[in-house]
Amino acid sequence: MMDEMKQKYNLVMIVPEQLRKDYLGCYGNRNVSTPNIDRLAADGIKFNNMYCAAPLCGPSRCSLATSTYFSEHNHRDYGSEIDPRVPNLVTSMKSNGYRTGMFGKNHLFTRSKLNEVWDELDEVCLGNYDGIEGYDHSYSGFTLPKNHRFNITQKLTDEGIDFIRRNKEKPYLLWMNYQDPHPAFCCPPPYDTMFSPDDIEFSPAVKGYDKDRQPVRNEVFRIHSEMDRCSDDDLKNAIAHYMGQIKYVDDNVGRLVDEIHRSGKKTIILFMSDHGELLGDYSLTHKNPTFYECLSHIPAIIVDADGKWKGLEYDGLAEEVDIVPTLLDMLGIVIPPTMVGKSMYQAIERRDFSGKDTILCEAGGGGPTCKEPIPGLVLKAPFIPTSLGPGAMIRKKNFKLSVYYDDRCELYDLDSDPYELDNLFDCPQYAAIQNCLTLELAKRLIGVKVRDTGRIDWDNNAYPVDVRFEPLEN
Repeated sequence: MMDEMKQKYNLVMIVPEQLRKDYLGCYGNRNVSTPNIDRLAADGIKFNNMYCAAPLCGPSRCSLATSTYFSEHNHRDYGSEIDPRVPNLVTSMKSNGYRTGMFGKNHLFTRSKLNEVWDELDEVCLGNYDGIEGYDHSYSGFTLPKNHRFNITQKLTDEGIDFIRRNKEKPYLLWMNYQDPHPAFCCPPPYDTMFSPDDIEFSPAVKGYDKDRQPVRNEVFRIHSEMDRCSDDDLKNAIAHYMGQIKYVDDNVGRLVDEIHRSGKKTIILFMSDHGELLGDYSLTHKNPTFYECLSHIPAIIVDADGKWKGLEYDGLAEEVDIVPTLLDMLGIVIPPTMVGKSMYQAIERRDFSGKDTILCEAGGGGPTCKEPIPGLVLKAPFIPTSLGPGAMIRKKNFKLSVYYDDRCELYDLDSDPYELDNLFDCPQYAAIQNCLTLELAKRLIGVKVRDTGRIDWDNNAYPVDVRFEPLEN
């Protein structure tokens, strides 16, 4: 059971959808003002090298909540949902006396079982804003009317604030899942005009890539999403609206955090994104089963309840699967042995920010990569066949290797090539590094199911499924 000393801590999780790390002020962006998210970074610990388990919504959130890797839980599609019987953060807290509330998109637990997990719930998923006027292309950027039913970021924040105000006697978990800044690239006034497309400057990744050295899946998705029709002005317009969406989120993060402070209750705050956004890099928008930094390298901040981590920065490599064990450790709740991640709590307490030797990221459905565009197929979002073609990525120090089942592989030196434009795969002078990383990646993939629980036997009474031998979901 929960340590009585730590039972006073609430937990608030703020997880915007598809938010790029490099579009936040605290991570170095000077064009988008994000003072409220930056305030969280100043008040807590900022992870500078955190990677998601999968650059896709549902799979990433499944990995986050259950602390299991993509190829073990095997939920591979954007809207994938995992059975909440698999031990996870929410049910672990609920069984320890916490009240649970979630506002926003689910993309996590089996929809028919949401009421078993959450005491309070407003589950809203807008998909890709399909059917809304103005969403004509994958890169469409436009104004979202204030009174439109898709304008929900302020509404969700209102509900989160109300949840905080009404739950004063019992510790709680509040999970805020904002749709913004997810495509379509639209936001309501005044955010729609806060950033001028004329002021947007493209990064080298937008036009500096060599399509013949990239995975074939990229070119096929470019054609299916009609990126050849996207002018520079169109892309700048999309980026300006994406920045407006981020500003919209930041303002509401400020409202929520102010209410947390007003409540006077000691609260742990997690701010992170499930994955990033291509946003014109490599002439692509949305996401696909690749592992570029703009997709896999995510923002993550933890504000501890006692202010001990104020202003800290964690520079070592870190993985999404380690976040929930860290939070449970902070709360004094037993970490289920089904979780493969490791708590970073004690390391942070002793100011050890060395991190992991490698990180693993995976993506792609279990079908061959579509290598030829399908005549007449137009996509506004990365649906089938874009989502097919499994792959896995490993990063060790400054080198990053992406291996695909049936597509061109990639190797990048992030120190000399931060925009991932010079693919070094199969270059003779990098053969030793490529071979080393290939072996490391094979070991990581083989080991996704390995749990070092410190004991050989399994506690079948507490955890009926010995997941060392059985699937997570039976």
